[in-house]
Amino acid sequence: LGPPIGFIGFIIDQFNLPIVAGVLIVSIMVAIYSRPYMEHRFEELGGGSWGVYYMNYTLFSASMLGVALSTNMIEFYLFLEISLLTSFILILLYGYGDRVRIAFLYFIWTHAGAFLFLAGSFIYGLSVGNFDYITFREASLYPIGGSGSIADIAVKWVSFLLILIGLLVKLPAFGFHIWLPYAHAEAPTPVSALLSPNLIGLAGLGIYRILVILYPDTMISYQWVIIAWALITIIYGGVLALYQNDFKRLLAYSSISQMGYMLLGLATMTPAGIAGALLHYLSHALGKASLFMTAGNIIVGAGGLRDVNKMGGLASTMPYTAASSLIGFLTISGLPPTIGIVSKFLILMGLSSILFVGSTLPATIIAVIIIAAITGFGLTIAYSFITMKKIFFGPAKKDIKSGEPHIKATIALIVVSVASIAVLIAGSYIVNPLSTAVTTLGIIFQR
Repeated sequence: LGPPIGFIGFIIDQFNLPIVAGVLIVSIMVAIYSRPYMEHRFEELGGGSWGVYYMNYTLFSASMLGVALSTNMIEFYLFLEISLLTSFILILLYGYGDRVRIAFLYFIWTHAGAFLFLAGSFIYGLSVGNFDYITFREASLYPIGGSGSIADIAVKWVSFLLILIGLLVKLPAFGFHIWLPYAHAEAPTPVSALLSPNLIGLAGLGIYRILVILYPDTMISYQWVIIAWALITIIYGGVLALYQNDFKRLLAYSSISQMGYMLLGLATMTPAGIAGALLHYLSHALGKASLFMTAGNIIVGAGGLRDVNKMGGLASTMPYTAASSLIGFLTISGLPPTIGIVSKFLILMGLSSILFVGSTLPATIIAVIIIAAITGFGLTIAYSFITMKKIFFGPAKKDIKSGEPHIKATIALIVVSVASIAVLIAGSYIVNPLSTAVTTLGIIFQR
């Protein structure tokens, strides 16, 4: 479609390659994992339709891929809404607890975020004449507010804030996160394994594609506000995760914390920080998917158990699940031998560069930021290994009968967890082109 909508198309480049890889690996493996898990869930529900489940699952996965490949704001929005609708149906039909209320809570919150994004996009599109953020003909960029008039600047700031808030709801950042712990904890576990690692991180890609690229001056103006917001999100999610007993709810709060890292990297507006943020999508996708799949294996293999305080010693009866869980926790903690160490190192390197190279911030503020970053990192390690110990080590509970579930589910889990190590080994093929591409963007403000 040509103007005024712009050019609807798909693109894969160095920037969205980690996102596309994360969506494909996780979606394919979780599709395999779904069969034995959903057999268990259908038995609990007293029946279910494989056709309805896999139709919505496939549309959900395909729409996330569409978001990642989009070149246009309207296209981005439409695929985002398809992902919202299909995941809403999956939670509504197959979720746990008060699934009807939770499904509508999820739908209303995330639809509101999508509406704000659309409103900001319309303001942008009507101002510049189309809705493209990537063009194939000249690879040109469309910054808004170039005339410098008061009206033009006002339009620029309003559209920026609407798009930013809409994407922060989808991410979700602190204050906009209310829906996530309910939806991700009570969704059927294969859906949780797509929602938490894959769907929410697409908002980070949107922040990069649209706000970092098209509104660089405004991003710089709001930089320290966004950095503070990101650090609060990291710490808040980490603290709440540390005090959860429900394994899936713990992972949901962990996802809030991990998205804070993605937001932090983008807010640095540095090549290292942005490259780290985009790579963190892949890191979190592999790590968190393996952990939600671990939770699903325990639910199926240990009689529906979710309370970590009632677990213990499961490594002896579920060794493959335990090993995969360890890799997942290492990945989200940013520790070797996983890709998580690269993404978090790049994010922290980007943060360090704006703190110590030409910074005019008072030393006290710099110290607070450093302490907050270290605290967030420490919280992730703490809840990861405390949870690992509670579930898989210590004396086995005599009243728990456990074992590895269906071999298909276990193999899919192993593939996802091992992928985070494999990506580290082959990381130069992703990290180097990504870093080079970000560095060569002329509108990025070098520090």
